[in-house]
Amino acid sequence: MVLERDSSLLGYPGETSNPLNADHHGVCKYESPHDPNYITVRNVLKSLVSKSISKSQSGSQSAPRRRRSRDLKAVLAIAEFPNTDYIFFRDQWVHGTNQWIHEEQRFLDWLNPHISSHQILWLKGAAARGKSVLSSFIINSLIERDFCCQYFFVRFADRRKRTLSFLLRSIAYQIAQQLPEFLQRVAEVESEAVDFEAANPRTIWDRIFRSILFKLSPGKTLYWVIDGLDEADNPKALINLLSDIAGSATPIRVLLVSRDTTEIAAGLEHTPNTIFQETITIEGHVDDLRCYVDRELVLPGSKDFREDIIQRILHEAQDNFLVSLMSSTML
Repeated sequence: MVLERDSSLLGYPGETSNPLNADHHGVCKYESPHDPNYITVRNVLKSLVSKSISKSQSGSQSAPRRRRSRDLKAVLAIAEFPNTDYIFFRDQWVHGTNQWIHEEQRFLDWLNPHISSHQILWLKGAAARGKSVLSSFIINSLIERDFCCQYFFVRFADRRKRTLSFLLRSIAYQIAQQLPEFLQRVAEVESEAVDFEAANPRTIWDRIFRSILFKLSPGKTLYWVIDGLDEADNPKALINLLSDIAGSATPIRVLLVSRDTTEIAAGLEHTPNTIFQETITIEGHVDDLRCYVDRELVLPGSKDFREDIIQRILHEAQDNFLVSLMSSTML
């Protein structure tokens, strides 16, 4: 670590700090527009410009909207910004990896807003296959295309982030930041004095999604990316709720990313036929693993010697990113 976190903060209200893999000489020098450091800085600048433009365009209406947004954050008991986990996994992305997903026809169909209004796509794979990094890559692609995207990373180590209640509240809060009409309607719920933090998931789903979101026609397709579903407390309960999107006036596309479990497979089998459903298996992408090993492997010697070591690691790893990381750091 070149600089401790405390030394990199200025102390301004709402300040955001993101680490870059660079020293003082290279922090402002990028190899290409695909450089992870370049992408991180670009996204921050893009966010600042978007906020500035939004503020100038909204004029006198911006203050009430900000107040409603702050009120909604309190009503939905959102303790941290939803992009925390997204940024964490996005910063682990290695240039050149995950491009294969844009060649998968089933993913392209899910992405296309003109093909079937409601869809569920299940990306499944074994542990340590880079699923969460892939999720962050897909989210970044959606954001760059200016799609209306919401996401949630289920984290087994964080008890709150395993609950369906927190997942739904986070998705609702993100939608409200992008759809002003939805923000206004949900903010009105505050007068009902509903304790959403303590409410069961069905209550949140019925009151926020079925009663409000599903009745709106914003002219936009919503894209939900839910990573780590298998680590949630009750994956089947979420799938049961998602069956209701068939009755939504707002087109909704859902991407579920998880390990292959019988519980999730069985739940998806019972979704309505009106919801188009597909599955993609995340296995066998050796090129991604090679890029990852090549970056992590610090090894002196000739090019042929290095290539031999890389081949041995790839053979032993068997598509497992964690095994490849351990092998690379131990050499």
